[in-house]
Amino acid sequence: MIRPIAVAVLLAGVALRLPAQSTPVDSLKLALRSLTGAPRLAALHALATALETKAPQEALDVAAEGRALARQTADRASEAAFLSSTAFSYTQTGDFALALAYADSTLALSRAIGDREREAKAHSTFAIAYTFQGLYSTALEHNLEALRIREELKLVTASLQTLNNIGTLYHHSGQYEKAIDYYRRSLALQGARADTSRLLILTRLNIGFSEYKRGNFSAALAAAEAAMGVARRAGNGTLAYAALIGGLAATDLRDYAKAAQLLRLSLADYAAQDQKHGRVQGLNALGRMYLLTGAYDRAAQTLQESAALSAQIRSRDELKASYELLAQVYERQGNVAESYRYFRLFVATRDSIYNTQESARLADATMRIVTLTKDNEIESLKKEKVIAELQLDREHSFQVALVVILVSLSAVIAILFRYSGKLRQSKTLLETNNAELERLNHELNDRIHEIKTLSGLLPICAWCKNIRDDHGYWQQLEGYIGQRTAAQFSHGICPDCSAKMERELAE
Repeated sequence: MIRPIAVAVLLAGVALRLPAQSTPVDSLKLALRSLTGAPRLAALHALATALETKAPQEALDVAAEGRALARQTADRASEAAFLSSTAFSYTQTGDFALALAYADSTLALSRAIGDREREAKAHSTFAIAYTFQGLYSTALEHNLEALRIREELKLVTASLQTLNNIGTLYHHSGQYEKAIDYYRRSLALQGARADTSRLLILTRLNIGFSEYKRGNFSAALAAAEAAMGVARRAGNGTLAYAALIGGLAATDLRDYAKAAQLLRLSLADYAAQDQKHGRVQGLNALGRMYLLTGAYDRAAQTLQESAALSAQIRSRDELKASYELLAQVYERQGNVAESYRYFRLFVATRDSIYNTQESARLADATMRIVTLTKDNEIESLKKEKVIAELQLDREHSFQVALVVILVSLSAVIAILFRYSGKLRQSKTLLETNNAELERLNHELNDRIHEIKTLSGLLPICAWCKNIRDDHGYWQQLEGYIGQRTAAQFSHGICPDCSAKMERELAE
């Protein structure tokens, strides 16, 4: 097992031999020159953890050495730790397929050795990778499992990170209100943490990013600029993200000079950290800025680079954005064929991310969060009901015994009155609990009904596809679904209709 105390001793031992400006990473690198066996394993793990977000590619090299050494010494706990570090580092570089593969290995080994904390981190890594690949319902399932384990183990900081991850998931799926709600819950629970805390900075930046998506550009820019000053002092790898949000906000505020400066700073910092997903986001943002300023050739070149990198790391969200922006660039240039080609790619990628089945699965997973508290309340009421019924049975038995044995005694009457009062109180309590249980069941059924509003048989016209409502009126499919759910429609063109249209145009 890798012990933090051993690492602390190592750092203390080498600190006296380093210049004053040296960092813990420098201390660990120096210590590694003379360490072997278990102390070297501990130092390697500490170094990999320190580098995961700042220099993930370097962290991967350190973790690879750690895995090899752990296998040589048959230290399965250390091997699980290095597998976990490797999986998380790949989420930072944007190599999501490799992140999923190593997370799977981490999960299997952690379960085999009973390491619940490492098991939770594996689920968290799964959630991050699936979120950035656009598989939101699967990501939510892993986030919920990670949160459940971390709360059971009372891992406060890790639980706060999971709340942030759930917020990021809702952000990527376009549900910005829910995203901000989870970010603020995390922020409230963090309390009086130091302003340079990486988690605190990221939480505030996540809120700023969601505010940007909601159109609050000035608020987003202010949040980004405030975070950039702290990020520079902290040196914790958040500067690139802050500059990205600031560049996006400045673009929409039409301060293109500031936008270009911030976006180039973000791209340079992401490149230094070898964070491919962050670089893709920065390229899309820079390409969009070039599009808005009329620099169409530079926009096309930047967005094509972004699309290629997005496809490489399988980030369908960013690939969709690249295709949509490229369609707009070629439309502005008058290149109808290229514009139409990229529009078709955009529609196909968008539909692959958020089809009807995925939407239903995400809604079902969301319902689990909504009903979790209600289920606990219902179970509590059921227990109270059983206790009340047992009390009633016992009191009834006492009554019968007292009536039979002490029927001739006047004292029996007083005792019976006293127990009758308790019986009435118990009955009242039981009725109150039953009423509350019935209310909660109705509320739960109402929530489930909201999810299944469109279930059942719908009368639809075989010719024009209109739907007849409960009052006998016919209306369009989009209107019918829009009135009964929160769904909004956008229109594309399917491959068959596209082919038909091209034939007609050709004729």
